Amino acid sequence: MKKNLLSVLALFFAFSLLFAGGAKDEGAAQGVTTVRIALWDYDVAGSVYPALFAEFEKANPDIKIEVVNAPANDYETKLTTMLASGDSIDVFFAKSNTSYPTVVEMDFAKDLNPLIKKYNYDVKPYGTVLKQHYEINGGLYALPFRTNDWVLYYNKAMFDKAGLPYPTNDMTWEKFFETGKKLSHGDEYGSAFYPKPGFIVPVLIGAVDGFDISVSDFNLLVPAAKKVKAAMDEGAWEKFAESVSLSKDQTFFFHGKWGMFYDGSWFTQMLEARKDLGFKYGIVKSPYWAGTAKKGFATSTPVLMSSTTKKESAAWRLITGICGAEGAKMVAKSMLVPGYMSGDIMNTFKESAKLDESSMKALTNNVSYGLGAASVNLAKLSAAFNQELESFLTNNQSAEKMAENLNKRRVEILKK
Repeated sequence: MKKNLLSVLALFFAFSLLFAGGAKDEGAAQGVTTVRIALWDYDVAGSVYPALFAEFEKANPDIKIEVVNAPANDYETKLTTMLASGDSIDVFFAKSNTSYPTVVEMDFAKDLNPLIKKYNYDVKPYGTVLKQHYEINGGLYALPFRTNDWVLYYNKAMFDKAGLPYPTNDMTWEKFFETGKKLSHGDEYGSAFYPKPGFIVPVLIGAVDGFDISVSDFNLLVPAAKKVKAAMDEGAWEKFAESVSLSKDQTFFFHGKWGMFYDGSWFTQMLEARKDLGFKYGIVKSPYWAGTAKKGFATSTPVLMSSTTKKESAAWRLITGICGAEGAKMVAKSMLVPGYMSGDIMNTFKESAKLDESSMKALTNNVSYGLGAASVNLAKLSAAFNQELESFLTNNQSAEKMAENLNKRRVEILKK
């Protein structure tokens, strides 16, 4: 990891001239403009932010970045408090696709469409992310810093030992659980999820093409929910309640206890940071349900401009600097998948993560889906889904009751 961080620093000079492009701030002639940006985990090990911001400042000497940092668990509360109190935040990261519509509803974010038009900014390299995740009532309030395709990581050693073929890019969820059952024995499980409902919800939603938690009938997900739980009961993956009680996380994949692990593409960086990983791993595209389109869940990290900023031009330069081509190269170098994509940028990612061709295919050209269209109620609906799914997975209600409760709770949420 130290070598990769040094490589990131080595990119500074190469990107300096590129970062310098774009519109200049109105106040630049009078001196340096300070842009305040809020985010979480700025200074954790492996963070790309310090290097990224230092490089931006180098290329834009008329802009100084002031970081407002918070721990990940406290970030959303701190951000909302600051924005509501009129704190002079100019640019901020939203924690997730579900929290993004909430800050838009509270009028904390500026519509970026006029700026995109004003500066003739090319948004095509962001692919479908903008329309799928960020458009709200015709407005566009964020650009993606990075994207996260949810994929399947697998332990090659466990498959070799069991004499089973490796997963492929066209694996179904049915095959995932069937294979997981064959790999499971003792305290090792062939299939695995991070033990939080939000990491299993995408599996259920993927069972119905075009499912939207804001409008679709939750009864449609009952068959998939039953299959997921049956696989758990049969030992393909660990009992959800047990995983939660033991606070299990991705370290169990690191330690060779999980054969296949469904997670976001950010996990690649975590794996490469492990110098003590005792096995080779591979990556394949997300499984899909038989009879449905081949697709995978995707999330992204939104970067927004405060609706009250008085430094619009400088804030725009910062957003497009870190979310555009130049910033994307440094994000890719840190082994994270950027929101802004091109062949060259993904080659940088491939070289940094040292992935083989098969694993790279898992992270590119994916057909993706989300929880549904961006809406101000998405966070509340997602929270309700997580609660009801956990109750189902811990044997406190049936799949049918879960669906019934979700349909009822949605009516109440949408009334407010």
